[in-house]
Amino acid sequence: MKNTRREAIYLAGLAGLMAIHGTSAAQSSAMTANGTEVKGQLNSGLVPSPVAYTAMLPLGYENAQDLPLLLALHGGDGIGGFAFIQATVQAAWASGELAPCVVVIPNSGRSFWLDWRDGTQKWETFMIKEFIPHLRTTFKVGKTASKTALIGHSMGGLGGLRLAFKYPDQFGGVAALESAIEPAFNYADIHVRNSFFRPPALMESFFGKPVDTAYWEANNPANILVARAAQIQASGLQIYLDVGDRDILNTFDGVEFLHRVMWDHGVDHEYRVVRGGDHWGRTVPPRFRDGMRFLTRQVFATQDEDSSQLANRERINQMKKATGVDPAPLHLPFPRTRP
Repeated sequence: MKNTRREAIYLAGLAGLMAIHGTSAAQSSAMTANGTEVKGQLNSGLVPSPVAYTAMLPLGYENAQDLPLLLALHGGDGIGGFAFIQATVQAAWASGELAPCVVVIPNSGRSFWLDWRDGTQKWETFMIKEFIPHLRTTFKVGKTASKTALIGHSMGGLGGLRLAFKYPDQFGGVAALESAIEPAFNYADIHVRNSFFRPPALMESFFGKPVDTAYWEANNPANILVARAAQIQASGLQIYLDVGDRDILNTFDGVEFLHRVMWDHGVDHEYRVVRGGDHWGRTVPPRFRDGMRFLTRQVFATQDEDSSQLANRERINQMKKATGVDPAPLHLPFPRTRP
C-alpha cells in the first residue's frame, strides 16, 4: 500500500489530538481519516443522534493554530445533494480563493436547521450550544466570531441566515446561496408559487399542527432582520446573498425580498443575481467558490479600505455637502417600480 507510513503517522496524530481534548457523551465517539478529511459523529439529546459530519483539514493543519472555522450547511435534499462541496473546497484552497480553514459539513437531514415547535428536534440549539463548542475543542480553530462563518445552499442558506441573524455575535459572516426563503413577513401572505415544494404536513412538522404562525414569523429571516437590524449592523456581520434568475423553485422572489428589506433597514451586504443560474446544476459549485472568496476577503483575511481612493472620496464628500447631500452611505428605501 502506498504512503502507508505517512497515513499511519497522520492517523496517529489525529488520535493524539482526540486524546488531548478527551471525550464525553456530547463529543465524537468515533473518527476516521481519509487524506485531509475526518469523519466524525457527535451524540446529543437535542436531535436524532449521533450527528455525522465531515471535517476538511487544510494543508499544514498539523502546525496551525486558531484556524478559521467554516460550517457548510446542506439543503433539504440532504447531504447527498452536497456531494460537490469537497471538490469545490479543494479547488478553492488550491486557487487561494478560500483561506486555510477547517471546513465542517454536518448532516442534519431535512431539519430546517431549526428548533422544531414541538420540541422533538432542536437543531438551532444543538448547533450553537453543542456542535460549535465541540468543534472548537476538537480541532485547531479559533473561538471568536471573526474566526467563524457559515455557508449554505437552499435549506442551508435559510438556516445559515437564521443562525447568523439570531447570533451575530457568534459569526463573522454568512454566505447564503439559493436560500429557500419566502417573500413575506406573515405566514398567511406566502403564495403557493413559493411553497409548492413544501407540503403542509412538512411545515407542520417544523412549526406545529396547525402551523403556529407566530413561531414561523419569529424564525423567518426577514422578520429577524427587521427586529435586530441595529444589532446585526453593529456586529459587523458580513452577509452574502446569491440566487439564480432561473431558479426552478422561484427562490429568487424570497432572496430579492430579503435584499430589499436589508437595504431599507441599512444592513450592509453583498447581493448577486446570477444570470442563467438554477437551484441546482453546473452553476452552483463555482458560485460556492464565489461565496467562499467573499468570506475569505471579508471575514478570514480582511483588507483595509482602498487607500488610493481616500483623497477622491473626500473630494466627492465635499461636493455632497456643498449640495446638501448627506455624505453618509444611507440606504434610502427603494422607490416604487410600477408607475
